[in-house]
Amino acid sequence: MACFQTTEFSLQSIAESGQTFTWHALAPSNETSVQRWVIASGSHSCMAWQREGTLFLTQPDGSEPNAAQARYWRHYFALDLDYGRILGSLQLPEGAHQQAWGTRVLAQDWWDVAVSFVISQNSSIKRIQHTMDLLMERAHGQVPSPARLQRLLADEGICQQLKLGYRLPYLRQLANRCQSWHPSCLDEPRLPLDIQLHELQQLPGVGPKVANCICLFGLEYLQAVPRDTWIKKAERELSIQWDPRYGGIQQQYVFAWVRREHGRL
Repeated sequence: MACFQTTEFSLQSIAESGQTFTWHALAPSNETSVQRWVIASGSHSCMAWQREGTLFLTQPDGSEPNAAQARYWRHYFALDLDYGRILGSLQLPEGAHQQAWGTRVLAQDWWDVAVSFVISQNSSIKRIQHTMDLLMERAHGQVPSPARLQRLLADEGICQQLKLGYRLPYLRQLANRCQSWHPSCLDEPRLPLDIQLHELQQLPGVGPKVANCICLFGLEYLQAVPRDTWIKKAERELSIQWDPRYGGIQQQYVFAWVRREHGRL
């Protein structure tokens, strides 16, 4: 197995943060009470668990990740960033750091995020996760590629199970469009955030919030701030100023705080 020493890191907090829908919690075995997750990201997958400050990873079959796979997951979990320093520089409400302790913004696959958050609109976390689980079950535990998703959504029986409602045509159009398209920042790493946001909003079903989610959670624009009703409430109550470099990390902690303060967690 691969082992990483961590600080400011909690798998449980990340799993509950609402940023990813490709994690699947495993029931604890008789041998251990430690919570484990099977995690998918693009074509990659692993099993992860944590004991205090140590993160453990294996391949889903229990084998050891090779060096390239270990590097991928280290970056995915943002273990190459000093979160203690970053969080110490951010404007956060009192108690927010403790409330969301251990949350990190993952470096997810952008397509995984796009599918998840198009599905997420006007839906609950439980329903989003259920829909993503159904899709991933039909793609060997991964988010279906654009071509595979298009084929799945052509099956009316599958569509009835997914219960996507008005999101169905958006997802169909997204799958069709993205078979021959990807975000420009993948070819131009220094592409400004506003240009990438504008480009994403030309996609079916992608408005400002979903575009910011894709940028933050899938394209590593850590300054992107998705603004839902909770974040807008926090902006009104706190007159918060978003950090120009790490506003997206700041948003995750403010999001957890404002939901707790208003009794919704």
